[in-house]
Amino acid sequence: MESSRSIAGYVSPSAVREFKMLSPAANKKAPVLWRYTTEKPADDWFKPEFDASIWKEGLSAFGASPREQTAWKTPPVWIRREFEIGGEKLNAPQLLAHHALGAEVYINGVLANKMTGYTIEYQEYEISSAARATLKPGKNVMAAHGFHNGNQQLLDVGVVDPQPPAQGK
Repeated sequence: MESSRSIAGYVSPSAVREFKMLSPAANKKAPVLWRYTTEKPADDWFKPEFDASIWKEGLSAFGASPREQTAWKTPPVWIRREFEIGGEKLNAPQLLAHHALGAEVYINGVLANKMTGYTIEYQEYEISSAARATLKPGKNVMAAHGFHNGNQQLLDVGVVDPQPPAQGK
């Protein structure tokens, strides 16, 4: 990952002041609709052209506690959704994620970040330069694979773009 603010892909929330939501996570807006499956999909499940129309639909976040919108009680889960970006210039898009025991996140078919460990709140993570380069005006696809060990389950992810501080602040 490329950032002087990152440690293993994690970006300190205090390093960024305001964000533009490119693809909201459930903590920043009403829950977001995703396609998901708990059965191992085809190897190309994360690519933009993959047809996930037979997958179930569920609202984020995915997990086992009452606060999550969609129940997830199996070891893995695979989720994907489309999101739109306007034509504005992007600063340095990042992932905003909450996960238990790790997740792999792809943007437009390219690995954006492989997160390990667990989080107790939403955190920002760097997007790989290769995945960041695929972000474009119009339709984009985000896909994620979440893991757990039976004790903890949670997966939610969004894309944010930090905004420069307002003049005079």
